[in-house]
Amino acid sequence: MLLAIYNIFVFIFIGYMANILRLVGNKQSGILLGFLVNFALPAQIFNGTYHANVSWDFLLICCVAFLSNFSAVVILLFVGRALKIERNTLITLCFMALLGNTLFLGFPFVQGALGNAYANQVIIYDQIVTGIPFAFLAPFIASLGGNASFSLKGIFLRLAKSPLFLSFICGIAFRFIPFSIPDELFTPLKSLAQTATPVALFAIGVRLDIKGILDWKCPILLLSAKMFLAPLFLFIAVRFFYGEFSESWKMALIETAMPPLLSGVAVIYGAGLNGKLALNAVTFGILVSFLSVPIWLYFA
Repeated sequence: MLLAIYNIFVFIFIGYMANILRLVGNKQSGILLGFLVNFALPAQIFNGTYHANVSWDFLLICCVAFLSNFSAVVILLFVGRALKIERNTLITLCFMALLGNTLFLGFPFVQGALGNAYANQVIIYDQIVTGIPFAFLAPFIASLGGNASFSLKGIFLRLAKSPLFLSFICGIAFRFIPFSIPDELFTPLKSLAQTATPVALFAIGVRLDIKGILDWKCPILLLSAKMFLAPLFLFIAVRFFYGEFSESWKMALIETAMPPLLSGVAVIYGAGLNGKLALNAVTFGILVSFLSVPIWLYFA
C-alpha cells in the first residue's frame, strides 16, 4: 500500500510541477486527455471487465457501496439545510459527495493494496457506482443551474457515444461468447491499458490548485460526508452482517473512501454552481486520501 501511495504521489506531483513550470500547455493537456479518454481508459476498462471475477455477491457490494454514499449525502443535505447554506453551494456539496474518484485514483490504490485481480473488479465497480450514475446526474445538475435541460434521450445518446461505456458493454458482451479469447491477443491491449493510470494521475496533478486548500470550511464539510461518513456506513454494515472484511469488501471500502470525482468539477462549473468549492474539495481530498485510506484499511 505504501508503494502504491508513493507511486500515486509521484505521478500527481510530476503533473503539478509540469503545470507550475508551464511545461504542459492547453494543447498538450488536451492531447493527453484525448488519449486517456478515447484509448487508454477504454483499453483498461475492456480488459478489466473481461477478466474480472464478478458474481451476484459483487453486485451486492456495489449496491451497498452506493447506498453508503447516498446515505452520507442525505445527512449532508440535512446538515446543509440546518446551517442555511445557500442553494447553489448545497447542490454542489451533495453532487460532489455522491460520486468518488473510483477509477483515476481508486484503481491504483486498490491495485497497490489488493493486487491486479481486485483492481480488475474496480473497473466494473466504477461503471456501476460512479460512471452510470454520473451520466444520469450530470445533465440533471446542469439543468438545476439553468444551463441545460434534463432529457433521458440525451442521457442515452451520451452513453451510446461514450468510449468508456461502450468498452464496458463490449467487455461484458465478450464474457458471454462460448469460448475464451487467448491471453496473447490481449498483450497490446494490456500495454495500452498500463498507460492509463500514470496519464490519469498526471492529469490530476496538472489540475491541482494547492492554494484552494486555504478556503477549507465547506470542503471539510463535503469531505467529512464523502471520505468519513460514507466509508463508515459501509464499515458498520460489513461488521454487522459479515463480521469481517473479505478482499472484495476491502476494495469497496477503499473506493467508498475516495475523494470527490474530478469530472464533477467540470459539471459544477458548467452549471454555474459553486465551482471553487468543487475544485478545492477535489484538491484537498486527494491529499487527505494518502492518510485516510491506509487508516480505513488498518481498521478493516
